[in-house]
Amino acid sequence: MKNLHLGLSALAFAVVSSGVNAQDQALEEIVVTAAKRSQSLQEVPIAVNAFTAQMIDEAGINDAQDLANMTPSVNLTTSRNPFQNRLAIRGIGTSQNDPALEPSVGMFVDGVYMGRTGLGMSDLVDLERIEVLQGPQGTLYGKNTNAGAISLITKSPNLEEFEGYAQVSVGDYGMKKLTVTTTGPLSETVAYRLSGNSHQRDGFYENASGPDLSDADDWNVQGKLLWEPSAEVSVVLSASHVDRDSNGGGFDGVLGNLTLSGLAAQGLPQGDNDPYDYKIARSTEGVFAMKSDNLSLHVAYDMDWGTVTSISSWNDYDYLTASDPDGSQLDIIDTVPELYSGDSLSQEFRLDSTLGDSIEYQVGLFYHDQRSQRGADGAIGTVLGEDFISVAGTAYLKANALFGPNGIPLMGFAAKSGDYIGGKNVWDSETLAAFGQMTWNATERLSVTAGLRWTDEEKVADLYTEINSTATGAPPPLAAALPAPLLNFISTPFIYRLATEIDATLERRSVNTDWMLSLAYDLDDSTMVYMSASTGTKSGNFNGVSGPAATREFDDEDTKSYELGLKSTVLDSRLRLNAAAFITEIKGYQFQYSLPNGGTTVSNEGAVEVSGVDLSLKALPLDNLTLEAGLLYMDKYDVTEGPNAGKQLAYTADLSGNLAATLVIPLKQGALYLRGDYIFMDDHWTTNRNNRIEATDFNDRTLLNAKIGWRNDDWNLSIWGKNLTNDKYASVTNAVQAFSGNQGYVLAAPKTYGIDVRYNF
Repeated sequence: MKNLHLGLSALAFAVVSSGVNAQDQALEEIVVTAAKRSQSLQEVPIAVNAFTAQMIDEAGINDAQDLANMTPSVNLTTSRNPFQNRLAIRGIGTSQNDPALEPSVGMFVDGVYMGRTGLGMSDLVDLERIEVLQGPQGTLYGKNTNAGAISLITKSPNLEEFEGYAQVSVGDYGMKKLTVTTTGPLSETVAYRLSGNSHQRDGFYENASGPDLSDADDWNVQGKLLWEPSAEVSVVLSASHVDRDSNGGGFDGVLGNLTLSGLAAQGLPQGDNDPYDYKIARSTEGVFAMKSDNLSLHVAYDMDWGTVTSISSWNDYDYLTASDPDGSQLDIIDTVPELYSGDSLSQEFRLDSTLGDSIEYQVGLFYHDQRSQRGADGAIGTVLGEDFISVAGTAYLKANALFGPNGIPLMGFAAKSGDYIGGKNVWDSETLAAFGQMTWNATERLSVTAGLRWTDEEKVADLYTEINSTATGAPPPLAAALPAPLLNFISTPFIYRLATEIDATLERRSVNTDWMLSLAYDLDDSTMVYMSASTGTKSGNFNGVSGPAATREFDDEDTKSYELGLKSTVLDSRLRLNAAAFITEIKGYQFQYSLPNGGTTVSNEGAVEVSGVDLSLKALPLDNLTLEAGLLYMDKYDVTEGPNAGKQLAYTADLSGNLAATLVIPLKQGALYLRGDYIFMDDHWTTNRNNRIEATDFNDRTLLNAKIGWRNDDWNLSIWGKNLTNDKYASVTNAVQAFSGNQGYVLAAPKTYGIDVRYNF
């Protein structure tokens, strides 16, 4: 609570020191499409955090991490692979380190479901609005939104006049960013919008033996073409391309005694072994290179009795990734550049209409076809290095009792340098859904909303993994102690190939019905209370590399949530207070856990329950001063059934929050503005493994961001800083490696600062 008191004191000081008298103004009304139709934020009986274009600019929300920092209910856990970052709402989330896993938080861009969380992790450019929907959204948004949904709405073409802007940003770590947007009419009925972004930055991790890691060399471009042949018809064709390139996601860590001894034996520096100093040394260079293309067509036809909407979309992506898993200059274990790819096709038809004066409804159909792939008949996992036997062999043998009679070590029989896991895995899914939602305005104050979604999903897996080892195997009588090559303990050789029908075909089908029911009551013209119950489903699938055949399949995850909420705008619309208390129960929870000898697999854990209270406040105490506060209190976030019953969920804290103040002062035909953000998250586990240790796997965070600038209709000049206190904390702490004794710490970004210059034309 000390953090909270300090933040409130800072806001109180800002109020007192502004010295400007209050005038008769009000908070801006925010219109959202959370329920897939335009409504005031305060009229939607859902817990929603919404950010307008101005709020996005003032708060410096440039990517998904910034969004998570500004939204207490959202947490983004970074990983060594930027595509596999874990996005969670109210403690529920998934890291898609196996393409078989679906997200828990749905990512949507202009109504299009992205399918992979990593497709929404690049720079956020030319946005009109961001909406964060909390709790299951299974009725209107469908599967894989059982924790919530994030909807990004980009700006539309301008049919009236030409306009645009160019923004240049420079900062420390060699950061250079350029963003350009232009829009305007091509005829009386056709308009365009074109925007692009280029972003370069040096890595945060200072690598003594090669390029610094976690750098950025990214660019993206997106275009929209609007055709409005009449007042009733609107057609928007959208296309985008994203290109990301870096030296991979870096991590710091602690090196084990065997690794330190191996470094000394080869005359290599051992370093200070400080896991929070961003100073590392790697034997191989990391790689992350991604390309993604998106195409969508939105058609809306307004009729006297309703609106028909069609959204068609196509996506194609691939990325190459590699890292140095042991995190040292020794060649103990390695990964080769590994290819991941995927594509999807979707179609949604929706009808919005009314019945009489009291009923509003929408019905629709949704189709989604998706393919995900890992590998291309090459190495898809661990590769044993030149130093594996000499450095890692003894430790691994002792840990796994791999000694023959009279203590004869068997490692030389079990593994050789260059041994690797190979294969190619492909997952295909096809989803068909029908949905509907109706709101009955029973009285002027009471409304009842009910929704239903039926989903039929089929999944097919084409899995092929093999162990490529030159080890001869232990001779009799030692073979009983080590019956297989070492890599067999990490990945089970597996052949389920559809093309040749070897062994069998992995197929599964699930039919689900999700529903929601809510009641909303207006206490007066400014205050609404609501209660709701809703469900959501997260798809099951088949594990990729790890696990025996009998446990490859994992089932759907089913979520049920109850919420009691308040939405209030009082004091002549100068104070907005939204609150929600929730209880969420998950059955068949898809638990990611580490295998004893390396690798991860997924199983249905049993049950999980989370409960808490979410608060959001925005106030305008003075005409030129806006105060904001958000708080998430988690009363419970536990596994309630299964092997890990009683265990708290990782990456979730009792208390998370943010406080912000924005002060605007007229100055020289423009305005001077100051923005400060205080962001905190109490102690929380930074690993999901069973043998976590409080001394190394328990972190909190306290961030201070600030921005000062001047703007008018043409120019916007600002200086900004993020994490100004340079709080160093681990987003993820990895398990201690059995092969090396090393433990990796994936750190959040350190202090950064820069300058933005924007010109509007």
